[in-house]
Amino acid sequence: MAVKKSTKSSAKGAAKKSSPKKAAKASATKKSATKKSATKKASPKKKAAPVKLSDKQSELLKKISETKEGRYVAGKGESKMLESLQTKKLIKRGAKDKASGSYRYTVSKAGEKHISTPPSAPSA
Repeated sequence: MAVKKSTKSSAKGAAKKSSPKKAAKASATKKSATKKSATKKASPKKKAAPVKLSDKQSELLKKISETKEGRYVAGKGESKMLESLQTKKLIKRGAKDKASGSYRYTVSKAGEKHISTPPSAPSA
């Protein structure tokens, strides 16, 4: 039985001798992978394109911001413009008005930033 134990231990010893080489190769590839990922992280992030609004949309946004208590009740003809402002995340839709049955709208923080900045002059 002692002979069987020695053969198993010799096999384990042989496996141990070959594994450090594999471990060294694996660690070398890990190091090169971390260097590549570090260079990718250093690249600057792109900012989102500024939101462009038509004259009517900017007027509506100002009208919403000037309303009493920050709640604007929409009329019938403004639904498409309100929808487009909402998709651009410049306004938020609130609860329905119980009397009229239409939604109330408020200006979001992004919309407030857009109101405070003057519109850019068109080039040529």
